[in-house]
Amino acid sequence: MGLLQRINRAVPLAQAYAAVGKHAPGFDTLRVLAASAVVYHHSMALQHDIVRDDWLFRLGQGYTTLGFLAVCVFFCLSGFLVTPGLLKDGDVPSYLSRRFVRIMPLLVIVVVTTVFVIGPIATHLPAHAYFSDYHTWLYLKNVTTSLSLELPGVRNQVGGEEVNGALWTLRFEWLCYLALAALALARLLRVRMVVLLCWLAAEAIAIMGYHGQAAPTGNGVLFCHLFSYFGAGTLLWLYREHVPVSPVLGMAALVALPLSWVLGLGVVIAPALTAYLVASLGLVKWPWSTWLARADTSFGIYLMHGPIMVLILAFWAPPYFALLFLVTMALALPAALLSWHLIEKPALAHKDILAKLARHALDITPLNKGKTAR
Repeated sequence: MGLLQRINRAVPLAQAYAAVGKHAPGFDTLRVLAASAVVYHHSMALQHDIVRDDWLFRLGQGYTTLGFLAVCVFFCLSGFLVTPGLLKDGDVPSYLSRRFVRIMPLLVIVVVTTVFVIGPIATHLPAHAYFSDYHTWLYLKNVTTSLSLELPGVRNQVGGEEVNGALWTLRFEWLCYLALAALALARLLRVRMVVLLCWLAAEAIAIMGYHGQAAPTGNGVLFCHLFSYFGAGTLLWLYREHVPVSPVLGMAALVALPLSWVLGLGVVIAPALTAYLVASLGLVKWPWSTWLARADTSFGIYLMHGPIMVLILAFWAPPYFALLFLVTMALALPAALLSWHLIEKPALAHKDILAKLARHALDITPLNKGKTAR
């Protein structure tokens, strides 16, 4: 069969996802790979400059790093996966409640545990000095996704006192969720051209603010850069009836993505290519997909690997960063499994609780069930 025939046999993304049912089998693998890539990226800091020495940074002429690419994959996934539910019922309070319950319970537990368990064990300071330092108590503000990452006397992989730098992405994730909620409240989320124009505006700001660095500088530019990935996932869902998918097109995107970095075009077309690859790989059922579907460990790995790494370094000086990576993963994976079964999954059983409380307080019903109750 010729190449053109194979391409012509491509099916719309909507049809492909209808065929695999409610749960796309490949997304669990993508999540775990992305979370593991972040752990590997941070482990490298033991021996390397994780920007300058990153092979993707060199290949892409400063556009990205392994860790930042993994973050962008997560943002594409989020945009693609949260859009359908919000489109279906337009229920913004329930959408925000689900997002809150998915993220915040584990975040609070990780931050509190880091301050009161990991920190006292890992610090070289006496307990009274550790707890009397204002940085210790300031670390608790991380539960709001506003960062303060220093813990006194704690040594991270580069010898500094910052713990769990991966938390920086959460506020930008929330900003993307809120941007989508604003479009839904304005009844514009179904107007694909409006969403496309918003995405193009974010892309334009990201392009103008890009200066050949692994991550754009300035919170506004960085948000637009990450929203270009989140929004690309959203747009793929909105245009799913018109986007063809096939193994040939997926391979073409896989080749085109690193080529865009090499040619210096990553900031322009990488978000769309990454989102297309994410959506395409979500359709793939790997031999381990059934096993991975039993527990979503990716968020736990992402949030907990930093404190675990600090704890390891308090008792052992690994000679190679690869050993630090392997030991961190060996501890983070079972911790993430426990987190899923004891914290995240039970919390998700009450995913609409905040929306119900808000409606009870305001005496309103969801938009799709009528207007105000009075």
